[in-house]
Amino acid sequence: MNDILLKYTLLDKNAKKEVIDFIDFLLSKNRRINKKQISEYKKKILSVSKWTDADMKIFSENQKLLNQWKVEKW
Repeated sequence: MNDILLKYTLLDKNAKKEVIDFIDFLLSKNRRINKKQISEYKKKILSVSKWTDADMKIFSENQKLLNQWKVEKW
């Protein structure tokens, strides 16, 4: 990293601008890849199974039973 910084400081103003532009270009390519990964993730999330009210009824019944528990006193 120090080598890069040293070489960068030796460049003139126009060459430094070119380096910065090139780095921005490389970063923009990386962002496009990330957007593709995000869209794939969204598709994956949408394929997650959905629970019906009948599926959720079991949890409601268990919650009622859990609320009926009496805590023992020590």
